[in-house]
Amino acid sequence: MKGHSRTRWPHPYSLSQALGFAGALPALLGMLASSCHAATRAREEEGSVRVEVRHVGFDHLSNSPVVILQDTDKKKAIPIWVGVFEAQAIALELQGVPPPRPLTHDLIKNILEQVGVEFEKVVVSELKGSTYYARIHLASAGKPLEVDSRPSDAIALALRFHRPIFVAKALFDTALPSEAPQGRPEPISAKISGVTVQNLTTELAEYFSLPDTTGVLVADSAEESGEDHLQRGDVIVAVEGEAVRDVTDFRDKLSKEKGHVATLRVQRNGKEMGVHLTPTEE
Repeated sequence: MKGHSRTRWPHPYSLSQALGFAGALPALLGMLASSCHAATRAREEEGSVRVEVRHVGFDHLSNSPVVILQDTDKKKAIPIWVGVFEAQAIALELQGVPPPRPLTHDLIKNILEQVGVEFEKVVVSELKGSTYYARIHLASAGKPLEVDSRPSDAIALALRFHRPIFVAKALFDTALPSEAPQGRPEPISAKISGVTVQNLTTELAEYFSLPDTTGVLVADSAEESGEDHLQRGDVIVAVEGEAVRDVTDFRDKLSKEKGHVATLRVQRNGKEMGVHLTPTEE
C-alpha cells in the first residue's frame, strides 16, 4: 500500500547467514573478551616488575621467616616476611622435595587442576602499613578471575604451577640493591651432604616430644636406607656429641667432619639413636 512501509523478509540464503552468525556470536564474544583480557593483562604487567625467589631464610631481628624476591636482572631485591609453614612450603618446592602427603598448597593446586581452572600469575600489589597484599590471577572457561591472597600463599602456589610472580612497580621502586648489606637471612631449610633438613618450629618440637626447637628435621635423604642411616622424619640433635641448634649450625658442624664418617645423634620414633653420615662437598 502506498505510503506504508512493508516488512521485507530476507532472502533464505541471507537468513541462514544471519542464523549462522547468531550461532557464532557467543564464540565471537568469547574471543573479544579474551582479547580484552589479554590487553588488560599486558597493561598490568607494564606497571609491574617480574621477580623470582632468591632465598628463603630466617630473620633474627624480626624473629620471622623472610622470602627475598629479586628482579630477573638480579639488580634489586625486596624482602617479604612470611609465616613459618608458608616459608617451609616455599623452601621445599624450591628444592624439589616432594612431601610424603600433599601439603595445603599442593591440595589447592590439585583442586584447581581438577576443576579446570588455569593459574596465570601472581602480583604483589600493595603495602598497607607493614602488610603486603597480593592478587592471584586465574582463568575459568576463558573468564578472568582475581583472588585476594597473602603473598606467602600466592608465591607458594606460583612456584607449584611454574607461573610468573610480579611486584607492582611502585613497590619495587623502593627495593634495595640486590647485594646491599641488608643481611642475608639464615636458611630455614637446606640440602646438606645429600640430606634436606629444616629448622624445627614449636609445633614440630611438640609433635616429636622435644624439649625445645634446637635440632633440625630431616625432610628428605638421598642416603642409603637402613637403621644406621638418616631417614625422613629423623630429628638431628647432635653431631659428634655437640648439640645442633639449627640448619646453619648443622652445616657448620658437619663441615668440620669432612674426610671421615660423622656420627649423628637423632630422635626417631620417640627414641634417641646414633646414625652415620659421610659429609660431601656442597
